[in-house]
Amino acid sequence: MLERGDYRAHRDIAYYADRLCVTPKYLSETCKSISGSGAAYWINRYTSVEIARLLRDRSLTLTDIAYRFDFSSPAHLSRYIRQNLGISASEIRGGDR
Repeated sequence: MLERGDYRAHRDIAYYADRLCVTPKYLSETCKSISGSGAAYWINRYTSVEIARLLRDRSLTLTDIAYRFDFSSPAHLSRYIRQNLGISASEIRGGDR
C-alpha cells in the first residue's frame, strides 16, 4: 500500500491495519519485528521522502503539495515537515523563492 502511494492520503496506522484485517498494534509490532521500525516510521518515511522530493520541484507551490497529500492547509503541511524532517520547507527548497 505504501509502494502504491496510499500514504499521500492516509498517514494513520489504523487505515493500513484495517485493510490488512489486523489491529494497529499488531501491524506496528510486526513491522518492528521484521524491519526494526514500527509502522508509523514507515508511513512517515514514505511520506517525508516524497514531500521532500516534491519540494525540490520549484514549479509546485506549498499549496499544490498540501493538496496532493490531503493536508487541510499549507500551514499543516509545514508543521508536518518541521516535525518529521526537522527543517522547514524553505530550507529543503534551498531558501525562499
